[in-house]
Amino acid sequence: MKRSRVVSMASALLCVMLSLAAAAGDPAPKGWLVLRDGAANTDANYNKEDKDINGKLQGVSVLCAATGDNAQDVQALIATDQTRAWGANPGRSRVSTIVNLGGQVVTDPMPNNPRHCLINGLTLPQIKGVWHF
Repeated sequence: MKRSRVVSMASALLCVMLSLAAAAGDPAPKGWLVLRDGAANTDANYNKEDKDINGKLQGVSVLCAATGDNAQDVQALIATDQTRAWGANPGRSRVSTIVNLGGQVVTDPMPNNPRHCLINGLTLPQIKGVWHF
C-alpha cells in the first residue's frame, strides 16, 4: 500500500514536470487533453485552416494541457485562454488519439493564452473524428 502511494505521487509529479517543461514548438505529451471550440466535428470549423500539399491540416488552434477531462478540468483549462470567449461544450480529445492517426500536437504558448497548441498533419475527416463532447 505504501509503495503504491509513492508510485502514484511520483507519477503525478512527473506529469506536472512534463506540463511545465514543454516549450514553444515541443511535442505535447501523449496523455494531454486537447480542446477545440465550436462544432469541432464539422467541415465548417476548419474552413480557414491551412493545408499542406498533401491536403493535411496545419496549424489548427487548440488548447492542451496535462489535465483530466471532467467539466471542472475543462473549464479550468479554458480559463487559461484570455484571448477569446469559449463556448460551453468544446470538443475534447487526447494527444495520443491525434498522434495515433499520424498527426502532431505542438505547444505554441501565446500572450494571454499559455496553453495554446497547434495540431498538424491530419486530414479533415480524421480531425473531425477525434472529438468527443
